[in-house]
Amino acid sequence: MFGKSKVVVLASALLLLAVILSCSEDSNYDQRTVVYVGGINGDKPFLCDVLSQGDSLYEEDNATFKTSDDFITEDWVEVVFYNKPYSTVIEPGTGSLGDFLVTGYDVSFIPLTGTVTPVHAFSGSTAILVPGGESVAGNILLVPFAAKNIDPLNSMKYSPLEIMARAHFTFHGHYVQTNTLVEFAADLSVNFADPLLTTKDQNQNP
Repeated sequence: MFGKSKVVVLASALLLLAVILSCSEDSNYDQRTVVYVGGINGDKPFLCDVLSQGDSLYEEDNATFKTSDDFITEDWVEVVFYNKPYSTVIEPGTGSLGDFLVTGYDVSFIPLTGTVTPVHAFSGSTAILVPGGESVAGNILLVPFAAKNIDPLNSMKYSPLEIMARAHFTFHGHYVQTNTLVEFAADLSVNFADPLLTTKDQNQNP
């Protein structure tokens, strides 16, 4: 039979082995915590206005479109990242172990109506720290400024055309103080259109 000291040594060895295994895998769910997207845009579809009509829709004759105050903007969307404790070996919140840093993302669009892709796929960089056991909100670029100056979005200005699409995000990052790279994904419904709304109208509708 094992003596008491041998049992303690064996238990310590098994614990150390479990810690090493939990830190050596590349799978998100094999880490100290599991990182995922808990919500995008408040869990609501996103309306991408391809053209903002300024303060007035029409000239003084109330018939001619006023274009001199029109402008375009790039669109950013709020993403909530969750870093949920998963491993039973190391308890998050006792230091930087388990903290996760989101360092980049890829965005691609899949059209749901027609075959035209509204925005070309692109990648971006960020630095959003999500401590273990917490959630953090960050803003991610959804539609670049340049995308609204080329077709098909450019052709949709002053028209009733619409494109329904699904934005697919792939986020990249790593656990702090490790080289373990992790990817996780999320989707968002996006409606591309040119609604006749002025900036005054938009400010009145939260």
